[in-house]
Amino acid sequence: MAKQLIVLFALVTYAYGMTIGNGGLDLLKFSEGWRADYYYDQIGLKTIGYGHACVWHNNCNDIGHTPLTEQQGVDLLKKDLVEYENCVNNAVQGLNQNQFDACVDFTFNMGCQAFQQSQILSNIKAKNWQGAANAFAQYNVAGGQVIEGLTVRRQNEKNLFLK
Repeated sequence: MAKQLIVLFALVTYAYGMTIGNGGLDLLKFSEGWRADYYYDQIGLKTIGYGHACVWHNNCNDIGHTPLTEQQGVDLLKKDLVEYENCVNNAVQGLNQNQFDACVDFTFNMGCQAFQQSQILSNIKAKNWQGAANAFAQYNVAGGQVIEGLTVRRQNEKNLFLK
């Protein structure tokens, strides 16, 4: 019976793609930080919760009352993540959960196009796992400046990818 459930789970995952696991969700929550009320992020985007940038989501007109509860923030994050999970699933298959989670965190932060054009994905496709892990470090610049928070985030993604 257990063997049948494992096979069923594998088929469902293959058919529908992977979703972020607890390790990835924890990394995302840590990296983004929690804000119950609106704030402006490092590049000036109106944001709320765990990195929910309003410009990409109907200007947050559907949020309703603030402050958000943490559970509302988690629900919003999980809804936002579908787009980034799909991006990673469409770009590459065969990742383990930690590799997938690290890629979703990167994609959430940098965007689908950045992931699709990244050395991370190029190395994954070449089955160069260490090269893919090392490539995370290349993406720690915003506005022409090395950003300490991005350096830390990329190291955390690398660590999760190799776990």
